[in-house]
Amino acid sequence: MISAALALLALLQLLTAALARHRGRAGRLTAILGCALAYDSAVVAAGALVGEGPALEALSVGRFVVHVLATPLVLPCAALTLRAGRTALLGAWTIAGALVVLGTVTTLPGLHLRPRAWADTLRYADAAPGAFPVAAVLAIVVLLLVGLTAWIQRSTPWIALGALAVLAASAAAPVAPPLGNLGEALMLAGFVAAMRHQGDPALARP
Repeated sequence: MISAALALLALLQLLTAALARHRGRAGRLTAILGCALAYDSAVVAAGALVGEGPALEALSVGRFVVHVLATPLVLPCAALTLRAGRTALLGAWTIAGALVVLGTVTTLPGLHLRPRAWADTLRYADAAPGAFPVAAVLAIVVLLLVGLTAWIQRSTPWIALGALAVLAASAAAPVAPPLGNLGEALMLAGFVAAMRHQGDPALARP
């Protein structure tokens, strides 16, 4: 049941990415992010079918790599969606790059994957002592600050709401891991909603 729901969620993430793709640079970058998140959901959805072993473990390593590389993209995604100036956009890319380096150094070398079952799902999780995705959390916290600023100054709540959804889902994920995937899907939808809310014809250019 949960595996099927995650498979559907992966499909919805891909459809959201496809919708975003036609909305300028912000949309194309958001589409890349959406495909990365869909991969994560799809691997967990297929985990029980693939079964415990080297194949699922290798796919799961891909999940961690995807999160390290893709999660910081939320910052330039937000900057482009909000049509930030060159300085702000450069700052967003700089912070994103620094977070990729931080995530690579703090997460990937110490991966200690072990199979974890929840309901009818099977995934490999990091069992290393003290494992914590500090770079990903920092990226979402910065995204929340950006989103709150846009909400206050531009009446555009969607980025902030998406970031809040991810933080709330991440807090609940130790009890129900698939909630993390749901939170990411809501964040992705928040970007698309923000693009539509901005209503700038430039965003609609392919």
